[in-house]
Amino acid sequence: MKSSKSRLGRNVHRLFFAALTISLSISALYAQPASTATQSPEDHVSLYQALLDLQNPWTVMCVAAHPDDEDGTSLIVMRRKYGAHTVSLFSTFGEGGQNAIGPELYEELGAIRARETMAAAEIQGSEPHFLGLKDFGYSKTRDEAFKFWGHEEGLRRMVLEIRRLRPDVIITNHSVTNNDHGQHQATALMVVEAFDAAADPNKFPEQLKDGVTTWQVQRLFVRVRGNQAASDSTSIVTIDPNEKDPVRGVGYAEEALCALQQHATQGPWPKTFAEYANRFRAFSGQPGGATGQLPMIRYALVREAKGSAPLSAKESHSFLDGLRLPDAEAALVVAPQIGGKPLTDYVDKPATVLAELSVSSVETSRQHGTAIANQPRALAMRNRMFRAMGAASGIIVSISPKGVLVPGTVTDITITVSNNGTLTTQVGRLDLEGKPIAAETGFQSLSAGEKRTFIAHYNTPVNAQLSVPHAEHLYDGGEFGSRLKAVAVFSIVHDSHQFVVPSETNVDIARPIELASVSTSPIVTTPANDGKCGFHPVDFKLRVSNNQNDAISGALRLFLTTGPIMGRGSSTRKVELRAREKTDELFTLDGCQLSKSQGGVTFILENQTKTWPALLVPIVVTNAKVAPDLRVAYIRGFDFSLPNALNALGVESKEVSVDEIRTSDLSKFTSVIVDNRVYESKPELIAANQKLLDYAQAGGNLIVFYHKSDEWNPDPRRNRPQLAPYKLLLSNERVTDENAPITFIEPDHPLLNVPNKMGQDDFKDWIQERGLYYPREWDPQFHALVQSNDPGEAPLKGGLLVADYGRGHYIYTSMVWYRELRGGVPGAYRMLANMISYGRK
Repeated sequence: MKSSKSRLGRNVHRLFFAALTISLSISALYAQPASTATQSPEDHVSLYQALLDLQNPWTVMCVAAHPDDEDGTSLIVMRRKYGAHTVSLFSTFGEGGQNAIGPELYEELGAIRARETMAAAEIQGSEPHFLGLKDFGYSKTRDEAFKFWGHEEGLRRMVLEIRRLRPDVIITNHSVTNNDHGQHQATALMVVEAFDAAADPNKFPEQLKDGVTTWQVQRLFVRVRGNQAASDSTSIVTIDPNEKDPVRGVGYAEEALCALQQHATQGPWPKTFAEYANRFRAFSGQPGGATGQLPMIRYALVREAKGSAPLSAKESHSFLDGLRLPDAEAALVVAPQIGGKPLTDYVDKPATVLAELSVSSVETSRQHGTAIANQPRALAMRNRMFRAMGAASGIIVSISPKGVLVPGTVTDITITVSNNGTLTTQVGRLDLEGKPIAAETGFQSLSAGEKRTFIAHYNTPVNAQLSVPHAEHLYDGGEFGSRLKAVAVFSIVHDSHQFVVPSETNVDIARPIELASVSTSPIVTTPANDGKCGFHPVDFKLRVSNNQNDAISGALRLFLTTGPIMGRGSSTRKVELRAREKTDELFTLDGCQLSKSQGGVTFILENQTKTWPALLVPIVVTNAKVAPDLRVAYIRGFDFSLPNALNALGVESKEVSVDEIRTSDLSKFTSVIVDNRVYESKPELIAANQKLLDYAQAGGNLIVFYHKSDEWNPDPRRNRPQLAPYKLLLSNERVTDENAPITFIEPDHPLLNVPNKMGQDDFKDWIQERGLYYPREWDPQFHALVQSNDPGEAPLKGGLLVADYGRGHYIYTSMVWYRELRGGVPGAYRMLANMISYGRK
């Protein structure tokens, strides 16, 4: 995410000096009677943080490969305890991971995770930024990561963000000595290289323009993991996660857990801090303190800039200990005080604080105005001063657009000014994107508890970067939309004591008319015995959104091709939409026509004067046959790839709940499928698992898709027994190469031959990986049917296991069928057809 805060800072700075009356009657504000109203707890915390931020001019950056890899606890401690400016920098959006709450994957998942990261950062008090490198899934080496990213390109992006954000200290969880995720390894190496490269004018000199300069980070810290010992000569910073935030009344690690829980697609996360502490100790191998507490967080100092001040102690508790600014720069960022005491001591006296901030702001501007405008650190501290003034006054400025913005279109933007403080203020100039919307024709009074609304008619630039759909703009700089900025000038008592309150919000930019798929894409059809041309029809839902301020009408046409459009199309319907309205249109697509389509279907909306951008949806025709008279029950996981695939196969299927598993007669189903990670997402199924095993033993076909080792293997601490009918233990091993060779260990086994004979072609064009969390140990009753391996590694044989159990069957598979089914890989449909047909005649 490219930051626009520096531009906002310059605009605020200019507006402040344009509006500021230098000769202020300071005594009037001190003399104004204070209201008897008391601060709300939220306002108290907000003001305290704003005042604490004025005491620390340093910036700490945490670099991580993916969202949730950041050290949220240390970021929180540095901001909430010490007042440092904190930022996080992520190599990727995490789009290659698994989704624990929904069907979105790849770019759609990345767009969700970007917003989850923003929500987590809000709790951490940090700013998130992204390099936008592609998360292509789990990798085992940094060389594989650089094959996708480009080593030089990844370094270029990281250097640019360091130069823009200007961190004094960088911390990272990733180490060049660790043999973990390849993207972690690559990120760790880039951090070390960028430490020097960002300060070298010969590295990426094309970046050195538009205010971007070289930048020398002072210190680089790498986290010391587990019980790893640092050398005697290494300086260590120790962060106590169990320390209590005295203002918010909770532990810093408890705040970090709240932030971690925002990463919902990567859950499920512990619900309580005690559970979090126990799980962390088990995962890290570090002994904690008292029960329910986390072990210390330790960082080793691995790089220092030449001439940088040393840490003040070998065992320190702040990454910033000992850092000093040059005298000339330090003079520009002196924190205001009252009687030699920090303003945080007066947090319960906001009127007194506001008076001192006003005095300090004027005096600093008189003495150093030009220098501040040209010094990024001083300008950043000036903006913190403005935020502190807003917090002390209780003034809040909020921006609310009327829907998404459309390039070249005027949209009403509501700006609300609320006085939540105790003093009567006066609203002066109000700007949106540098243009006045409320002129300074005499200040308008705003009493305590009052709010006032202004409407700006904002004309979105014709060349504005689109952000909708979010997934389509993940890598082009439009992932968060446009940043709208408002700046308001206020005064208290007879046009004196003017101060500035800025506000920002992200808004989406969309096309005037948007066609989007609601149903799964690609469309998949399979053979059917319907007496016609032999392929199943498919229901497809399309959403038409009118983002304009005017109504539209047109013809929505369907063409069974993704090539050149000719004729009127195979289906046409009229669409009429009011301003800012959307509708869903359902098409039933004939299976015969689908099987003959030229690669997909094209939807076009047009009228007599205009044709809007088309939506192209690919079609996959797969020769996947199923046994007759199947009836499949499934306990759905996080997404809909399984039910969508069963529908595409034309199979009668039913989603069942855990309660239905407990109480229903399962014998009416020919197969029951436990979808990905259901024993984790629906832990109550563990207690009902015996009912599933009884179903298989009595003649049913029980199929279980992949689970993680720590949510499957027997664990008495979590009351989890053996879940399979025979011994079956999972590892953390993966086959990450989606093109890894497949060997049939038992090529004649019925599961590989009926009703579809599986071959090498069925494993072509796979997506991202072969499988994950492969079994490491299983009972001889299981037949291992296939094996695969990444280059240079031993084969993993547990990807598809099948066993007879009583009169029925049990199948466990750790291969990533859900990715392949969602992507329309024909072989995945053929294998699913075999699994649900297993044992049927």
